[in-house]
Amino acid sequence: MSSQNKPSVGKKPQGADPEAVDLTNIEERRASNRRPTFKAGEIILEDGAGIDCIVRNVSESGCLIKLDNANALPDEISIRIDLDKPARRAEVIWRSTSLAGAMFVREPS
Repeated sequence: MSSQNKPSVGKKPQGADPEAVDLTNIEERRASNRRPTFKAGEIILEDGAGIDCIVRNVSESGCLIKLDNANALPDEISIRIDLDKPARRAEVIWRSTSLAGAMFVREPS
């Protein structure tokens, strides 16, 4: 398939912000659909340190978070989405400079 015929999944327009990705064309592989949101959140690291973030979308299984240095996140975090609710454990599945996708860890019942 030539580059002219390839689908533009997640492709950035030329001259666009390097962090901007067209999320509408990305193939959906999640078990549950994410709902767009724009909430203040807090990432809690293993040592108890907190990092402010913005939660851009959320589902039953995970969320997309925006923060200054997503590349520095460890593989496992806790995230508090609603600041009046307890934090949830999550595994960071992917990261870019300022975005990270996290999957919530199911707690044993």
